[in-house]
Amino acid sequence: MKLRLPFAATFYEAIIMKRHYLGIALFAIGFGPVIAAPSPQPHWSYTSPTGPDEWGDLHDNHTLCNTGTQQSPINIKANTPGRLPALDIHYPRGPAVVKHNGHTLEVTPESKGYMTLPSGNYDLVQMHFHAPAEMQIEGHKYPFSAHLVHRDAAGNLAVIALLFDVGAKNKVLAPLFSSMPRHEGDAVTLRTLDLKSLFPAKLDYFTFMGSLTTPPCTEGVLWQVFKVPGTISKQQLKDFKQLFPMNARPIQPSNDRAVKFGS
Repeated sequence: MKLRLPFAATFYEAIIMKRHYLGIALFAIGFGPVIAAPSPQPHWSYTSPTGPDEWGDLHDNHTLCNTGTQQSPINIKANTPGRLPALDIHYPRGPAVVKHNGHTLEVTPESKGYMTLPSGNYDLVQMHFHAPAEMQIEGHKYPFSAHLVHRDAAGNLAVIALLFDVGAKNKVLAPLFSSMPRHEGDAVTLRTLDLKSLFPAKLDYFTFMGSLTTPPCTEGVLWQVFKVPGTISKQQLKDFKQLFPMNARPIQPSNDRAVKFGS
């Protein structure tokens, strides 16, 4: 199955010339080739003394958390509206492994999906969650979000962010919420997960260049944030927050970066 979403070819052609290699970043968030580090990565968290205000001081590799100019998340304010070309997203339905990594629940589908951008294919690597949502739209805060992380053959990252309000029970995520691993390092396997059903019927979204929202805060990450939120139930949110009471980085300066919006 595939979803066809609007996309900005010329916007991304310009971006391609500016992409950074993300090997260190892939190590930090738990996917991709592991690159040997001269010293163990320091523990980081969402609370002081190892919280977001201290991330940049925890390790030499984390300095962008303090000094970067295209950091994420941001309060999204579209400044370049327009009609965008199509993007294909392919997410086969199938089993998935859910792991408690100490910071969030990380979902790795066994049937690898991908999305196609003007620069080529980006494989779906993993999905993870934040409560509250890290991205804001015109100052509006959402209680929950899912980030679907993709990587191309050169190691460049593209992330889709789906936002959620509290409302009806989320049937797609129900198996995950009912069997969440409760301790760091624990994992469970879901028999089937239909990621394409997480997407809203209306496919308007914002796109911009940003960074990882966790250390080392590497920049050069292509973000796509869908405007129309899905829903999760009050109980589903409560269950997640029992494990992760707060796992969101604060809003970062946008520094007048280009933010495109289309439908």
